[in-house]
Amino acid sequence: MTGADTENGLEALELRVREDLDLMNHPVGGWVPPRTHPSGAPVYDVVIIGGGQAGLSILFALALENVTNTIAFDRNPEGREGPWMTIARMALLRTNKNITGPALGFPSLTPRAWYSAKYGTAAWDNLQRIPRVDWQDYLNWYRRVLDLPVQNETEVGPLNPENSDDEHSLIEVPLNAIGPSGRSGTVYAREVILANGIDGCGAWHIPDIVRDNLPNDRFVQASTEFDFSTLASKRVTVIGANATGFDAAAAALEADAKNVDLLVRRSEIPKVNAHRPLDSNAWHRHFADLDVATRWRLMVHVMRNNQPPPQDSFDRAQELPGFRMHEDFAIQSIGLENENIVIKSENSETVQTDFIIAATGFICDFTQRIETSAIADQIAIWRDRYDPPADVDWAPMGTYPWLEGGFAFQAKQPGTALWLQHIYCFSLGTKPSLGLTGGSASSIRHAVPRLIQDVTRQLFLNDADHHINDLLDHSGEDLVVARHPNKSV
Repeated sequence: MTGADTENGLEALELRVREDLDLMNHPVGGWVPPRTHPSGAPVYDVVIIGGGQAGLSILFALALENVTNTIAFDRNPEGREGPWMTIARMALLRTNKNITGPALGFPSLTPRAWYSAKYGTAAWDNLQRIPRVDWQDYLNWYRRVLDLPVQNETEVGPLNPENSDDEHSLIEVPLNAIGPSGRSGTVYAREVILANGIDGCGAWHIPDIVRDNLPNDRFVQASTEFDFSTLASKRVTVIGANATGFDAAAAALEADAKNVDLLVRRSEIPKVNAHRPLDSNAWHRHFADLDVATRWRLMVHVMRNNQPPPQDSFDRAQELPGFRMHEDFAIQSIGLENENIVIKSENSETVQTDFIIAATGFICDFTQRIETSAIADQIAIWRDRYDPPADVDWAPMGTYPWLEGGFAFQAKQPGTALWLQHIYCFSLGTKPSLGLTGGSASSIRHAVPRLIQDVTRQLFLNDADHHINDLLDHSGEDLVVARHPNKSV
């Protein structure tokens, strides 16, 4: 398609979006009574932390429910929300190209509609999977065409209830501008949603054996922003055989690293994707309907067996000169010898390198997230509520938040910190409680409506007296008898 064709295609699509929204706009008008803080500070009905694909979808879904006193805060500049232009290094998304993503039932908002309008239907038909950069372009378009309220370059500080003894307490949301378009100060919210990414319940993990034995300038976590050009001519070792590890290995070699050794702890790299069966309507909708013991057992199975890298990520690394994969490499020791990093395995294999990339996932630890750091000791986690049988015990799973049917946090001590019901977890921390509902592109269509049901229910019940009185006091007349005076009896 030419530039003119692209422009015309997108203009036509945007007109269609507006028509679709108008056709579905019923009932009209907001229903949440406004609040004003005594200090004069804004009181938002909903504050969302994160302006990526999950945050944008939530804003749109709330608007569809006529909840519009909302805002999302994101620490990144506009167009760099989420991982796609920062820490993601794959060429293509890992999900099927037919995902509907944030469209939420509107065909004109689907990735397919956008891609076809921009590149043509033939390009869509020939597409294997959606390119990563195009996915970010789609999200940028989605935000613009829906005019969603996102405040960029703004970091959210430690959340706290304004009154910890009041279950209906407003949540204090401190803001810190970290760029020219950012915002500082404190705002207040009735409900707060943490749509803050894969690591939203903790932090990206670097093993202690790396941290404790090497200077900080000799390693990096794979899921952080990093200038790969600094690795030119260096020997690099990647710890971890997940998709992120293979993408990092390829990125290092493409940046002219001398060689890359990728270490696989298991005796052989996984080939079966244990997550795959969960990506279905049945599991997305009903995982949380299973009993506690079954949910624990299934998610431990999924997490322990994990998933292999996508075929294209694996091939990309394998086909680059200088790449070597070492299976059955459980690390025994790491140390410096004459400025060389020496890594020894439990079976006596040794690798010498100049730099380590740790593709070792994330840990759930609410003290390590600035947003939850002040309330971490009050959030219930699975080990507070469930003691699994020894044969399916797995310590990391016990650190995930305990969620009871919905996305709201629960108090560590039942009956206390009732204000936690106004703070919602929408990251991968939902896994053992609700399944794969943490804002991934494939789960958004199911997870966001469920979240919105939780949030709007809370907003309604908090103002139940207002709504009841409004109903009882309603006196608007629908019938005008005076139009037919001669027909009255």
